[in-house]
Amino acid sequence: MEQESNYLKSEQELKDKQDELYRKTITGLQQKGQSPGHKDLLELMVSEATILTAIHRIKANKGSRTAGSDHKLMKPDILQKDYPKVIRLVKESFRNYRPKPIKRKYIPKSNSKELRPLGIPSIIDRIVQECVRLIIEPILEAQFFQHAYGFRPMRDTSMALTRVTDIVHITGHYWIIEGDISKFFDCVNHPILIKKLWNVGIRDRRVLMIIKTMLKAGIMGELKNNPIGTPQGSIISPLLANVYLHSFDQWVTREWENKKTQYPYAQKCKQFDRLRKTTSLKETYLVRYADDWVLITSSRRNAEKWKYKITKYLKERLKLTLSEEKTLITDIRRRPIKFLSYEIKAINGKAKKEHILVSKPNQQRLKEKVSEIHKTIKKIKGATKKNDLIHWINLINSKIRGLIQYYECTTKVNVYLRKYVDKLHYAAYLKLRKHGGYKLPAKLVDNLRSVHGKYNTKIPVIEYNGLKIGITRLDFCTWQKSKNKSPKETPYTELGRQMYMKRTGNKPLKVRADDLLSLNWSKIIKIGHKGKLYNFEYFMNRAYAFNRDKGKCRVCKEVLHGDNIHIHHINLSLPLDEVNRVPNLASMHEHCYQMIHSTKDYSMVGKKIWEKVLGFREKLNLI
Repeated sequence: MEQESNYLKSEQELKDKQDELYRKTITGLQQKGQSPGHKDLLELMVSEATILTAIHRIKANKGSRTAGSDHKLMKPDILQKDYPKVIRLVKESFRNYRPKPIKRKYIPKSNSKELRPLGIPSIIDRIVQECVRLIIEPILEAQFFQHAYGFRPMRDTSMALTRVTDIVHITGHYWIIEGDISKFFDCVNHPILIKKLWNVGIRDRRVLMIIKTMLKAGIMGELKNNPIGTPQGSIISPLLANVYLHSFDQWVTREWENKKTQYPYAQKCKQFDRLRKTTSLKETYLVRYADDWVLITSSRRNAEKWKYKITKYLKERLKLTLSEEKTLITDIRRRPIKFLSYEIKAINGKAKKEHILVSKPNQQRLKEKVSEIHKTIKKIKGATKKNDLIHWINLINSKIRGLIQYYECTTKVNVYLRKYVDKLHYAAYLKLRKHGGYKLPAKLVDNLRSVHGKYNTKIPVIEYNGLKIGITRLDFCTWQKSKNKSPKETPYTELGRQMYMKRTGNKPLKVRADDLLSLNWSKIIKIGHKGKLYNFEYFMNRAYAFNRDKGKCRVCKEVLHGDNIHIHHINLSLPLDEVNRVPNLASMHEHCYQMIHSTKDYSMVGKKIWEKVLGFREKLNLI
């Protein structure tokens, strides 16, 4: 199956290949109007660099702590196993792929008494799915509709909200179809999806067969084979959902947004002006987030026509049903639309004919989320140790800040979040008071300083190791206007990555040193290190420790090169699930490592270096 020449030997080669797949697809679309056929994709998926990257991504997801139908977990069954055995296990899974049945879990739907089924694959199936996703996503990202925002890299719900409000503001069109596809994920037709994957350039038949097998994975205790649908909760389902609805995006937008004209226009606004003057076409703008979508147009009549056409298209082409009950036609000057847990409405402005767009959190959804946080605060009661208490405080703060960050793009965020401040604040104070807590101005608290430093309002705190740790407030927020998404911002071009860093302020992730990730180096590791200490987690995390140390020796501060590198365990007495974490690893020269493990006096190397050596020896209890 595998061709050694097609193997990716490092994370840098994987990134370069992803960029290449994206670039080739863009070029094919520009020159021939369609994606080129991409073959030999399976070899890329089973490369060690791809497998290693896939496992690290899954490890970072909190879902990695949830077992599938085989009851196996990421930590004991992958990370703490021998490196070559894990790689071999994943490769063998690809050779004759037979996914294990998914485990069903039901969670409440928002704004509904119904339950949403989630499918939880086994850990090894998650790794295989992530390997597939890493390779096919660049090909698909190059083709997806510009204003499809759901489950795509460098995109979020705030961008979808901004697109809706901007279109309404610019065009003055207030009629909107609120689209609802009935049980979308449960009704995805497998043959149609596989055909669509072929049409968008996934031409490796082995990969198509693997995806087809993934789709047919049974449900533990219910079905041996799944004839229809793609399970929510699996890694690859959101990407496949976008593939399935890609033709829907194209079909709608070719009538206006992406209408082909005799001559190309450098600016869309000039093309639209020309279409308004020379055609009878009606303006229509689509914004989609996974299976949630809205269509903005100029009149009720146009909206009714589009609703009829879309109903027919979905039924005939995609075997899907548009919910008659939930698909609404709304004049947002009279009633708000509900989209992605936001509510959007046009209200009268100062001028007679002017309308202003306002947005706010969906009140029912907000109430549910606040209730979840309140229940979490109550669980502080069970904390018997300060360490446990700090854990609960961090969890509560994470939930509060997550809620703020989701809704801070709405213009009325302060008004609606403020309603629930006292409820959460008082509950938090009562719980912390039982553990010696008291109130302190937020700006004097040690955690979340970037947030708390702006406020003098008092919050409940406890003292821990000389630090004052507090529970934040729901009204520590301001409206943040989200910017329009640029189609050039993508993880698969250098320009796109730079644009993302500029917009978010995030520093670029350093690529793991090729010396640490290359197959040649991994062979040295396999030969030179045995035992539980040097497991898969160690191999994976030492590259991140290397990047954290900026490629310099923690002892002598000199740059590390070639084979003269050792990733040292700072504290060997830690338990297995902690000893190979990045904070316990230090990059250094091999000869510096030997100095630490020697009993000789090396004070002649200089005071600073000798102090570092002694410091590392002390942590190993060697002195």
